[in-house]
Amino acid sequence: MTSGERPADDGRDILPDLRLSDVMQQRPASFRSPWQILRIGVAVTVAWAVGYWVSPSSFGIFAPLTTLLVISSSPWSTFGLSIQRILTTAVGVAAATLWVTLVDVTWWSVLIAMLVSLFVASRLPVSLGARFQIPTAVLFVFALGQATWEQAGWRVFDVVIGGAIGIVAIYLPPPKPHPERFEARLQDYRDHMLALLGSMARELRETATPLEREELHHFIPDSRALRGDAEAARDALIDLVEMVAFNPRGRSARDVIDDDALRLRRLASIGVHVRGLAGAINRDYDRPDLQPALRKNTLADLLDELAGLGRLALGSPGMPVRSESTEVPAAAEALDSRLRALADEMAVQGTGHVLESVSLAGRIAYVGAQLEAFERLTDDAEDRFDDD
Repeated sequence: MTSGERPADDGRDILPDLRLSDVMQQRPASFRSPWQILRIGVAVTVAWAVGYWVSPSSFGIFAPLTTLLVISSSPWSTFGLSIQRILTTAVGVAAATLWVTLVDVTWWSVLIAMLVSLFVASRLPVSLGARFQIPTAVLFVFALGQATWEQAGWRVFDVVIGGAIGIVAIYLPPPKPHPERFEARLQDYRDHMLALLGSMARELRETATPLEREELHHFIPDSRALRGDAEAARDALIDLVEMVAFNPRGRSARDVIDDDALRLRRLASIGVHVRGLAGAINRDYDRPDLQPALRKNTLADLLDELAGLGRLALGSPGMPVRSESTEVPAAAEALDSRLRALADEMAVQGTGHVLESVSLAGRIAYVGAQLEAFERLTDDAEDRFDDD
């Protein structure tokens, strides 16, 4: 990016790069469906048959063991787990074989080997499972007794067989991407955010006595939970991106990922400012030593109006996170005009906590502008989402 050039508001900053470093961080996925269980079971059986057919003695067991550990929910993660296991097994077996050819198998040689393997593994930029594979491979070498380089080669070769069978198995057939899972997470985030605005308005109207200094409004834990919704939505998006990588069945989902990322990026920006609203209201309202210039009932009405604008701009519960109405610009302009009029009135009052109230009105106006710009093209809307 050249000096002075602004980053594009295209949502790509929240997408994984799918680089080699990402491959080495892949972790096993849970068994999500009967089909995945069947796929793993058949693949492990094939790896067992091939491993014992190709390899001498009992070394063939490492082929099905590897297949069991590397088949994941997507081609991308299966590639990653296979590469991790092959490389770390090779490192562990080679180092341990060299060690036992130089010294006898004693308690102190095992201790030194374990300490060194654990230290090396802890410094590698790989997943936790891949790190533990190095000391595990070392232990297997000691367990087999007098190891030879031929035995070490067969062990690594069987691991390669198991990884290759796992990769083949993930394509028979390739798993189907599920973009609806991301959409459901995005809807949960949107619904929680709009419900929070309504609960803030409701609590402002219903709270009759001041709160203690350390007491929080009931909506604050709900506000903090928005962060978890944002993380869950991003995890679902990352899962979708990894699911379509190298996946011939991912073409249709791949075409809309950029749009999915942009919607999440903008929704997360709105969520940050809604949380800021909650924090400011908790600080300034229902406190015995504060008398905001913006009255509680007026603020509650503004929050309800903001929530209504949100339903127009982001969709109502149960619907995709999309604008549902052509009335968004008019509704946003009406809210903005009302807020500016209130700010003008408060600015000339000279009593109460005017600064806090005008600032709060500005926060609401900013969220309203974000909602109005949610469906705009990136060139027209980037200034609404550049500071979260």
